[in-house]
Amino acid sequence: MTAPPDDVWLGPLATRLRHKVRVVGREPLAGGYASAAVERIDLDDGSSVVLKAAGAEEVAALRAVAVVNGPVRVPRLLVTGDGWIVLAHEPGGPLPPGTPVPDDAWRTLALVHAHWRRNRPRGVPVVDPTWWGRLCALASVGLQAAAARTPQGRDAYLDADAVVRTWATDDRISTALAALARTLCHGDAHRGNVHTGPSGSVLLDWGNARVAPGSLDAVVLAAPPPDGPADAPAEPVPQLYRDTLHAALGAPDPPAMVAVESAWARLAAHLQYLPFAADHQGPERVSSMVRVASAALAELDDALGGRRLR
Repeated sequence: MTAPPDDVWLGPLATRLRHKVRVVGREPLAGGYASAAVERIDLDDGSSVVLKAAGAEEVAALRAVAVVNGPVRVPRLLVTGDGWIVLAHEPGGPLPPGTPVPDDAWRTLALVHAHWRRNRPRGVPVVDPTWWGRLCALASVGLQAAAARTPQGRDAYLDADAVVRTWATDDRISTALAALARTLCHGDAHRGNVHTGPSGSVLLDWGNARVAPGSLDAVVLAAPPPDGPADAPAEPVPQLYRDTLHAALGAPDPPAMVAVESAWARLAAHLQYLPFAADHQGPERVSSMVRVASAALAELDDALGGRRLR
């Protein structure tokens, strides 16, 4: 996707702002904004906006988070068109390496997850067995392509692919998806999508939003650094997240449900990043991710164990 010419979006923005504006400067953005063509645009009224190529799913997600009550910190959607959005610019930059994830980010996820629990925002994909099968197929394609172009890692990639293919129809995963409550998830809530500035932290880039068990976001945000071993200890999910979630829901989640959801989320998180690992991180990283995901599947088996989830 590419961002549109200025004459396409300036008119709708002027209508929203109730005054005409002119572009006086622009700069490509990196970090969490950069999942697609994206620029910071400086306007002659002294304000700045972000122009970003975006699909319908991202627009739907941003509209959904905009109705959540409480101190939710997400980009403010100003105007949108066919394949693009204009957001209010948030001063600041990506979360520095080694810095703890700010409370703002955890609180935002908890409030979004609570608000949309057992509801489906219109236009956001739903994680169900069919969606899961497509995710496994996507990972399989990436692993086979990596095996074809990397002879020295071929066996590792093909071994990983064989495991991933079994996950596509695993009854334990479909059982968990049938039992767990879904909510609006960011879908890609890693540290690179946490933007920090004078007004606090903001969760950027909702283009991978989906309706899924909420622990998917928590697992991704607490994950160990991607440049280290996949089986390195993750950061603990702070109690603030659970406390905020449960306060908004009005009751805590049963421990059995939390156990199933957390195990499913660890498996899902590693699966969704396997194509990236195959493209950029090498066979050792892929093998370690599959080991962690397989261990999560074993934990899911134990957590299901015939117990009630609600």
